[in-house]
Amino acid sequence: CTDIPELFLDKHVARSHFGRFGSLMNFVLRPRRMTCTVSYATEAEAERALLEGGVYNGHQFHMSYAERESSPAQKTEEWVDPDVQAELSALTAGWRSEYPAQQGKHAGKSSSGLTQASTGAPATASNPPRHTQSLASGRERSSNQFKELEALMSRPAHRSEEKYRVLDARDKLLRLKRNQKQQLDVQSSGGATQGQCPDMCPEKERLLREFQRQVAVYELQPGSDDRICHERALKQYSRSSADQETPLPHELRTEEALHMTMTYLMHEIMDNNHNLGDWFHFVWDRTRSIRKEITQQELCSLGAVKLVEQCARFHIHCAARLVAEDPSVFDSKINAENLTKCLQTLKYMYHDLRLKGIQCPREAEFRGYIVLLNLADANFLWDIGQLPADVQGCPEVSQAIEFYLALQDTNFVRFFQLVRAEETSYLSACILITYFTRLRVLALHRLIQSYRAPRKNEVSTLPLPYVSEMLCFGSDQVSAAHFVEHYGLEVNESDRVALTRMHTTETDYKLPRQLELVESKRRQTVGECICGEPLPPRTVYLGHRPHNSFNEHSVLKTSAWSAKDQSPGLQQHQQQLPQLLQQQEKEAQRPPFQDDNFFKVPMQPGGSSAASFTFALPKPRGQELLHLAAEHQQRQRDQEAKHQALQQAIAVAKKREAELMAIHEAKVAEAERMREEKLKKRLEAEAEQQRQQQQKELERQQRQWERERQEKLKEERLREQQERDARQKQQSLDCYQKLLPEVVDKICRQELQLHKEACRTFDSMVDEIVCEMAEKEMQQSLYELNIQRKFWQRWRNYRRVQQQKDTLFNQLPLSFAADRPNLLMNERSVDDSLRMIRRYRQGVACDYGSLLAGREQHSWLKLDLWRVLDECLPQTAPGATRFYKLLLLLSHPSHPSGQHLDYDLDMGLLQQPLAQEACVKPEQGIYIRALHQGVALSVVKISADFKDLRNAKFAEQADSIICLAGVAALSDMLPHLGQLISKSQCPDVAFILQHPSQEWEEPQLPLKELGVRQARIFPLRQGSCSRERLMNKFEAAVRFLARASVSRKCLATQQLYQAETREFLIDHLGRELFCRLKDAAKLDPAVRRRCKRGPQYCVDLYNEAVRRLQLVVSEDLEDCPRFPEDLRVFVDPGTTRVLSTDRQEFFEPGWHDPNRRHRIVQLLELSKLPKMPPLPQMSLVESYCQWVLDYVQLSQQEDLVDSIAVQATNLLEEEETSNEARYFDFVALLANERLQYILHRELELPNGITFRVNTMKNCFLSGWYYEFQAHLEEDLQGYEHPDEDDDLENPTDQQDQTDQAAEDPKDKLDFQQIMEQAEAALDRRLKRQALRDVNGPSTSNQNTTGSPRERTSGHKKKRLRLN
Repeated sequence: CTDIPELFLDKHVARSHFGRFGSLMNFVLRPRRMTCTVSYATEAEAERALLEGGVYNGHQFHMSYAERESSPAQKTEEWVDPDVQAELSALTAGWRSEYPAQQGKHAGKSSSGLTQASTGAPATASNPPRHTQSLASGRERSSNQFKELEALMSRPAHRSEEKYRVLDARDKLLRLKRNQKQQLDVQSSGGATQGQCPDMCPEKERLLREFQRQVAVYELQPGSDDRICHERALKQYSRSSADQETPLPHELRTEEALHMTMTYLMHEIMDNNHNLGDWFHFVWDRTRSIRKEITQQELCSLGAVKLVEQCARFHIHCAARLVAEDPSVFDSKINAENLTKCLQTLKYMYHDLRLKGIQCPREAEFRGYIVLLNLADANFLWDIGQLPADVQGCPEVSQAIEFYLALQDTNFVRFFQLVRAEETSYLSACILITYFTRLRVLALHRLIQSYRAPRKNEVSTLPLPYVSEMLCFGSDQVSAAHFVEHYGLEVNESDRVALTRMHTTETDYKLPRQLELVESKRRQTVGECICGEPLPPRTVYLGHRPHNSFNEHSVLKTSAWSAKDQSPGLQQHQQQLPQLLQQQEKEAQRPPFQDDNFFKVPMQPGGSSAASFTFALPKPRGQELLHLAAEHQQRQRDQEAKHQALQQAIAVAKKREAELMAIHEAKVAEAERMREEKLKKRLEAEAEQQRQQQQKELERQQRQWERERQEKLKEERLREQQERDARQKQQSLDCYQKLLPEVVDKICRQELQLHKEACRTFDSMVDEIVCEMAEKEMQQSLYELNIQRKFWQRWRNYRRVQQQKDTLFNQLPLSFAADRPNLLMNERSVDDSLRMIRRYRQGVACDYGSLLAGREQHSWLKLDLWRVLDECLPQTAPGATRFYKLLLLLSHPSHPSGQHLDYDLDMGLLQQPLAQEACVKPEQGIYIRALHQGVALSVVKISADFKDLRNAKFAEQADSIICLAGVAALSDMLPHLGQLISKSQCPDVAFILQHPSQEWEEPQLPLKELGVRQARIFPLRQGSCSRERLMNKFEAAVRFLARASVSRKCLATQQLYQAETREFLIDHLGRELFCRLKDAAKLDPAVRRRCKRGPQYCVDLYNEAVRRLQLVVSEDLEDCPRFPEDLRVFVDPGTTRVLSTDRQEFFEPGWHDPNRRHRIVQLLELSKLPKMPPLPQMSLVESYCQWVLDYVQLSQQEDLVDSIAVQATNLLEEEETSNEARYFDFVALLANERLQYILHRELELPNGITFRVNTMKNCFLSGWYYEFQAHLEEDLQGYEHPDEDDDLENPTDQQDQTDQAAEDPKDKLDFQQIMEQAEAALDRRLKRQALRDVNGPSTSNQNTTGSPRERTSGHKKKRLRLN
């Protein structure tokens, strides 16, 4: 191949090009001739390459079959110029052995002699040494590699990939030299490589990652997605492998560079955690790279310890911050493994530095972390025992041991108390988060064992807040509920945890973020927390500039060939460089050697020629080794000469580079000239276009100014006309206001006088009639009371005798009045009586106390609460169940009065229902709960010994409260009564106060402070027949409270109503609404006139109706009373599915929740219609249809746009032909379709909605549309169009305007005309007000489901009555 591209000088590029056509057997490159020879395995591959491989990146070169050669390697040309070769070889024979001369056909002896002389190891003809031949062949191979690498290093590199190839060749060359040096210097001991890279990322890695597109998002240049920012780039972690080369010094960062990298991470990256996955993997990778370089360089200093400590803090922070993330983002096990490695490294570093006498300031902190990480393993105690005494007694280690003891004792309460303590740092809490799940499972197991029910079929429950507090979830009750449900426990609707058996789960519990327990301890930024001290200043990395090994011509610098430009002695080397260049110039001025031989004779340092070389006999093996050692020492001394020769080779390469750069610059200049010409043409075209645009803009502005001037003139004329009209109206009003007060005053005086006379006459007649009736009623009442008192006394006497007889009869051994005598023998009471009789007959004394036991329980003195409530509570509907809840508050048991009253209640003062099916299963905390005589009653007895009655069970939503106490204990019960009123929301209280003597003085109670609305005190005197008096007082108190609760419920709950949500919205925003609006337009000319101006007014009316319905739905109902949950068992399950009702027992659960109403408000907001664009002229049919289609697309769903648009167009055409109010049917169609679509799309809508009826009447069902002003008159001008109906409806207005125009403005106004106009305006105002009253709240309750004809006839009748 001839005339090959310059890119083929890189063998990697050439091999990749020719390798596409087959397997390469050999490749020979001749850079001087720009040719190459390629050998393939088969002829088919060679033929394919010949046909298809002659073009590379648009450059075409010649290809042909080469003549068969015996040894292609022998015909490979020199890469280095022969003159340069001679100059380099003249410096030293041994060092420049990697540049051997080309052997010719007739130079075999000379070359062999030269080789022998240079190596110093002669060979005899009979026995040639094999070692010498192997060294010569090895050097020849190394020489070829050196030439290829140096050729690649001397090439200019403009792109990132080219620069990487140059630096990679430089590193390969340095590794070859290092390997040769290690082979010669066998005794050199291999120590750790010390880093010399001053940057946060080596230059070679930066270039490699840039062209391979392996740049992280934190390392990109601003505004780019593939260019690396060299100031932000950080060295990436690479996993160690067996085939990985030993890193060179300039590939490892210095300790200062490592600190600069960590400072940059803590300042710029640690707190930038928008994408947690990318953030964690980036920081983890870069910190792992820092730890790897510390290990590679075997650094052990306070600075290295500080870096490893910061890496460990990062992993500790991530253990808590990322605990809730997905395993694909964060794996806690891998993080714990990395943390363990960091802590293990720190243990070794602390030990080594302690041996050197250096004390690490943060050793105590991390010794504590090591203990916290190994609390489950007691072997750490031995490690602590090996530490110095000051470290063993430090607070961090002592606190860690306290955690260990709490964990070993399984004392989870103590453990979480230590976590909450202020002494526990944030990082310590992050480590301890790994033990939370284990301890919480243990705590939950102990709670189940402690509070489980004693019987097998019973299940105990605990409040969820208590369980959350015991498991240390704090206020996060949602996480606590998820935790217990994960292990098989259930949380019921009342937020109580059922303590059943725990399940064994297959998957571990995913711990959420511990914001309250752990992360609240962090008071610093993430960077400061990981640093462990105040952050270093940003100037550590902001003032740093990354290293660049290339000069301004993109050629590798001279000092970068051996990477000495990154070594600390770079400045000294740069100072010696000018002297070396002067020495090279002197040697270059010497005359060249006149020798026809192809090989240039090397010059010795002393200046001797090649004639001094002689052939010698073989020397002994020992002398040969000594000679080799001396030669090696000589090579070391001649290192400076080697550098000078290298500079000369670089000079030749630079010359070639300069030529290439000149050609490149010429091409770039030509391209720049063409680009400038094109740019100039484009700029001229843009200038011309801009000039035209400016001209157009100027013309447009002139037209705009002219239009504005005309509008201003029009506005001035209109304003003047309005001012004239206003002055005329003001004069008329002034006259009217002068006359009106006098007439009104006169009429009012006359009416007032007549009213006073009528009132006096009426009062006198009423007083006489009332006195006569009162006297008659008083006499009748006295007569009836005397008769009632007489017969009542007789009945009491008779009843007392009958009770005594019944009592004696019931005490007989057998009851002869039983219906079924066979059951009497099984009665327990009969057995006891017979047993007592036998004992008496046998001589045993009778125990009358045992015989009469239970007599009080079966006494006839019992109060039937269901009978009392049945008489007091009204019947809302036939057969409907009435519900009532009563709270009994008793004084503290320590008071005697409290014990006596509690005893009377427990001995059966309140009668239980006789029918067993009326009772339900008893529940702890409820005294009586049963359904009898159509009344569902729940009685809850509460003692005042509670610390906080607001936490009492079943105390919510009561109907009344009865406080039973003595007068002395009343003051102690008032705080408990206030708590009970606040808990139950019941302001009606009855006090039954027991006093010891006949004298009774009613105490003064702070009712307002307690929040009592109605209260009454019933005194109870101690003494005989106290049970009968208590029953009477109790009945009177129940009757008083029942009547008070009825009045209170009527005021609070009679206005509530629940309706089905979808039916509610469709009924109130559908056909009924638009029928009301049509009727209003027919009756009110102002509404009809606004409707005819355009459909926007109808849209505004509909949106106003939606807004008012939102006000009704969003009203706060938290203060309304709710149905008691303990009476829910008596609600008929067959009627609970009725949604439209006004009875609270059938309301949906959570009907007062504001979130339910907020969802419906949002849905109503979506159902509003958008604003309409201006209405075009009706004469332009296409524009009119397009206007309809655009608005339908704007307001409706996409799949029904066409059908809705057709229906809307037909409605508009029908409305044009009719005389009724326009656009209502059109807007009704759009509103109905939009509402149906939104309801169909909303799947999780609440089934029912509760609202106040009065609010619905006042806000929505009233005549609000008469007062509604949609927009200002200026806003309506854009939507109106000429309408003939307005001219027909207002002929008088036009006639008045015509008369006013014809009349001379200089004429004076007639007083009679002004009065007539004023009276006409007053009549119209009165008629308008009457129409509003007719269509106001009184008409909203009428049935609107009738036909429009019936409603129209009804309104006509009202108008006739008004007229």
